[in-house]
Amino acid sequence: MFSVEYTDYDREIWEAELESFVPDKLFDVHCHLWDEAHAGSNTEVDSCLRYNTDGKVMFDWSRQIYPNRKLGFYFLGTPLLGMDVAKHNEFLLQESTTHALPAAMIVTPQVTADQIAALLERGIAGLKPYRVFSNDPAECSIADYLPEYQMEVANAYGKAITLHLSKRHGIAAPENMRDLAIYVKKYPKVKWILAHCARAFNSFTLEGQIHRLAELGDNVWCDTSAVCDPYSHFLLMKYFNIRRILFGSDNIGAGSDRGSYITWGRAWAFFPGSPCPHCDGRATFVIYEQLRAMKKAADMAGLSKADLEAIFSGNAHDLFGAALFS
Repeated sequence: MFSVEYTDYDREIWEAELESFVPDKLFDVHCHLWDEAHAGSNTEVDSCLRYNTDGKVMFDWSRQIYPNRKLGFYFLGTPLLGMDVAKHNEFLLQESTTHALPAAMIVTPQVTADQIAALLERGIAGLKPYRVFSNDPAECSIADYLPEYQMEVANAYGKAITLHLSKRHGIAAPENMRDLAIYVKKYPKVKWILAHCARAFNSFTLEGQIHRLAELGDNVWCDTSAVCDPYSHFLLMKYFNIRRILFGSDNIGAGSDRGSYITWGRAWAFFPGSPCPHCDGRATFVIYEQLRAMKKAADMAGLSKADLEAIFSGNAHDLFGAALFS
C-alpha cells in the first residue's frame, strides 16, 4: 500500500525552488500502475515498485506533490519477474478507459504478436518492454527483451515503445546505438521513447552520443524520468530536439522514494540520504531532485517559457495526438 508522507520540508522545497519553474500543465509520460493481485510468483516484497497504484492514487498523489497543476498521465505497466502479464495488461486497459488517458502494456518475449495486436485494437497506446525479462538484464541487447516481431506490430499500428536500454554503458554502448539506428529506420512508424534521458542517469553515457542520438530523427523521443544529473538534462535541452523531450517522473515507487540518484566515475545508484552533522541531511523525493536538476539545466541552456511548456505537456500532446487534459 502506498503511504508516503508529504512533509513541511517537502513543501518548503516545492515553494522555494520548484513552483515558479513547473508550468501550469504537467503531463507525465513515465509513471507506473500496479496491483498486487497481479504479482504472480514475484517475491520482491520490499520492492518500491509494488505499491498498489491505480489511476486515482496517481492523481491524488500528484495533486499533492505538484499543487495547483493541471495533470495528465501516460500509464505504464510495472515490469516484474513472475508477474501475471495478461491480468496486469487488462488492468492497464481498464484504467486507461476509466480516466480517458493512454496506457502502455507490459510485453515480455513470451507475449505473442496476436496478443499485442488484440490489446492495441482495444485501445492500448503502446508497449513497455523491460530488460529484466531477458536472460542477461545487465548486458542484453534490445531484441533480447523486445523481439523484432513486437516492433513490427507496434510499427503496423503506429504505437509508442518506451525503451529502457540495457548494458552497463547504456546509450554509450556501441551495440545499443547501432541497433537503435537500425530499428528506427526499419520501423519508422514506431514512436520510440527512450526512458530516463536515454538511460543517462550518469551523463557520461550521453556526452559522446548526444549528436548521433539527435540525428536519429523525429520518431525518437526522450523522457526525463528519475534522472538527477543536471548535465544529462542540459545535453538534451541544448543538442536534442526540444520538441522531442517529454516530462516523466517514474512515480510512484521510484520517483517518490526519498533520496536521489547519484553518480561517480561511470556509475550511478540510488542514495537515500544520510544524517549530516554539518548541514540538514533530510532527503526529499527523487522527483523533486529530478526537477531541481531540470531547472538548473534549463537555466544553463537558456530555455524559454514556451520550451518548458512543450517539455512538460505540449510534446506529449503531439506524441499521442489527443486531448490529454479534460
